[in-house]
Amino acid sequence: MVVESLLLGLMAAVIFGFADLIAVVVARKIPLVRLLLWIHVGAFIIGVPYLVLAADLGTVSPQLWALFGVMSLVFLGMQSTFYKGLQVGPVVLVSPIVSAHLIIVILLSTIFLGERLESVQMLGISIAMFGLLLATMTLQSDPSRGSNVRKGATYALITMVGAGIFIFTVGALSKEVGWFLPIFLIRTGSFFILLPAQRLAKAGPWWSPSPKLVLIAILVGALQFSGLAAYASGAQMGSVSLVAATFSIYPVIPMIGGVILMRERIVPRQAAGLASVCAGLLVLGMTS
Repeated sequence: MVVESLLLGLMAAVIFGFADLIAVVVARKIPLVRLLLWIHVGAFIIGVPYLVLAADLGTVSPQLWALFGVMSLVFLGMQSTFYKGLQVGPVVLVSPIVSAHLIIVILLSTIFLGERLESVQMLGISIAMFGLLLATMTLQSDPSRGSNVRKGATYALITMVGAGIFIFTVGALSKEVGWFLPIFLIRTGSFFILLPAQRLAKAGPWWSPSPKLVLIAILVGALQFSGLAAYASGAQMGSVSLVAATFSIYPVIPMIGGVILMRERIVPRQAAGLASVCAGLLVLGMTS
């Protein structure tokens, strides 16, 4: 069961990593409110059929409805600061800082869920996180692109806190009401907050700036929802801390995409970082 949950965490990391890589394309070309709206639409394309066919809203208590409402605000704020970070800063800086939400998830899991990690598992997480930082924080971005590193880092740090709270809450609630309802209802709440914001923002025609970019944003939303579904499923059957640790390696994919697509140079330190990530995951897999 633990191995299956780790594999789901790894699947979530791969899907989310590609979502982040694709998101860079649209984050700097579509107004923020419109971008968030279409990303939510992409998630609903995946989630609504499951809601109709298999979900049971009767399992949600009034207290959980209130919690989902609060988490909708947290989720929307987290998404807003993340994409603002991508708009002003390099993805190879923003994504790895956000992935440090693992520290918050482990802390909250220890306090509220009573989870305890073995020393060898902590060693595996430490090796993977060290490799992640080594691989992603030393990429040499092109300064001519005009990225505002300080603003990007600030938005990323704010996102990190929100992501830690969100990822922990989704993992914890998945044990109580299943993997689907937390990720779907939280996103639904944030969508209904976005609708009036869209009218106030006056972001232009719905398909602006182009149908192609809108479709890419919808794809990002579908990938994000699928990645969160894999994470929540893993957390439902295993340790929230361990699944979150596996999930948190997703910035490796935007890093590789930056090397291939954005012509950023990879140096021996980054290769060593990737090897460290793989070693950390191997330790987790062998001790689970």
